[in-house]
Amino acid sequence: MKISKTLIIGIDALEYDLVKEWDLKNLMQEEYGKTQLPIYPGEEPNTRIVWPCFITGEMPHEMGYVTQKVFRPPLQFFINLFFPKIKFILSPRRDNPKDMMEKNANKRFRLAMEIYALLSRWHLVRKPVRDDIKAATIFETISPSIHLHIPVYDENLPDYSSKVIEAIENKAYRSIFEMKCMHEFKQRTREVFDWWNKNEWKLFMQYFWLLDGIQHVFYNNPKKIAKFYIMFDEFIGKLREKIDDDTLLLIVSDHGQHKGIHTTHGFYSVNKPL
Repeated sequence: MKISKTLIIGIDALEYDLVKEWDLKNLMQEEYGKTQLPIYPGEEPNTRIVWPCFITGEMPHEMGYVTQKVFRPPLQFFINLFFPKIKFILSPRRDNPKDMMEKNANKRFRLAMEIYALLSRWHLVRKPVRDDIKAATIFETISPSIHLHIPVYDENLPDYSSKVIEAIENKAYRSIFEMKCMHEFKQRTREVFDWWNKNEWKLFMQYFWLLDGIQHVFYNNPKKIAKFYIMFDEFIGKLREKIDDDTLLLIVSDHGQHKGIHTTHGFYSVNKPL
């Protein structure tokens, strides 16, 4: 089997069980299934950690950092050394969809936010950036490569959490939030076809955040969620019509989501048997 190109579509929070339940044929390619995530036992998957682990093929310690925010040396050394013993403070779990997004949901979460706020004022903690990824990525290994919107590597994620919280708490904002997600879908699917036609590449990766937000906000509205899953299924169908036989199409998620809560497995699908 000859493979000269690899196209990766990264879809945040694409849930295996929903793809199966709704029988989305284009997302279920030649081979598909659940993936084991690069997280520690009892830890909730985090976008800023899992995606850099994916593009490096390393666990968090080897990738470069283990928490969703990066601490100034030498504090980061001790964080790495004693994590996951202190993960319950740095990455507290939340037990239901509303709690997961509200800043004052529980004592541990509130404590974590207070610690982060204090350390931020002292300039001891910040969001991770590309330089914090210490391991080599697939984009350095394979050339020429195209990578669009990859979390941390290409761009720091906008403050989606505040928009999600607002949409959960304010019903009037939900239609606006949905429109923003629709805009991302249209923009980024268009980018795939535009870059595809105009550039030479051996590796191409595009990332979508919107499905994570939609499932947080509309966790009790399966019809709304299904609408966006079907949109992705149709998009993948169009891609499959265009790719050559020597192109590997990989669809991958950093985690799934069930009733607004991140699941501890991811999703993968490829158009050729691995």
